[in-house]
Amino acid sequence: MHDLIASYLLQNKSCPLPGLGNLSVTTTGARTDFSNNVIIAPVSSIQFEAGETDTASLLTWLARQSNAEKQEVARTLDNFCSQLKNDVAKDSGANLEGVGNFVLDSEGDINFTPIELPKHLMQPVTAARVIRLDAEHNILVGDKQTTNTEMTEYFNEEEPKKDRWWIWAIVLGAIAVALVVFYTSDKNASAEFGNAIKILSLP
Repeated sequence: MHDLIASYLLQNKSCPLPGLGNLSVTTTGARTDFSNNVIIAPVSSIQFEAGETDTASLLTWLARQSNAEKQEVARTLDNFCSQLKNDVAKDSGANLEGVGNFVLDSEGDINFTPIELPKHLMQPVTAARVIRLDAEHNILVGDKQTTNTEMTEYFNEEEPKKDRWWIWAIVLGAIAVALVVFYTSDKNASAEFGNAIKILSLP
């Protein structure tokens, strides 16, 4: 029964144990570690929760595997789980081969310690990042979907040369105003300027 329960748990990620609770397999996703150029393998662990769960699919599977009647398989499973529970109460622990150990804590509750998978089965994989300059991929800029090629072209576009004629007009106008102010503020220059006007105005 140990092997059958372990096999069912690994195939279905969940296995009810009548009178004890439910075992389930949880798996974390793979993680990328770009600083070390590796992908860390996913980690699976077995969890235990107390409480009754439906055993119909487990009984059907056990009956098919052992070529026995469903009622007979149900009795065998009940006896097996009762024995596990008695062993935990009597010896403060019981082993479910290939899965883990049930232990009794100081408050009388049943806890579960899963077996550890061999470390060599979960080695990280080398994954050096390759950046292809000619590869095109989608990117999101603000709320607009675009591509890296379009963005490169956008930033490489030369700004059109702006016509700055008005700056020169302002500079020349300022120079003209400065000359007028200079000539009108200097007495000698203004006298000469006035004499020149008189001479020009003579018939």
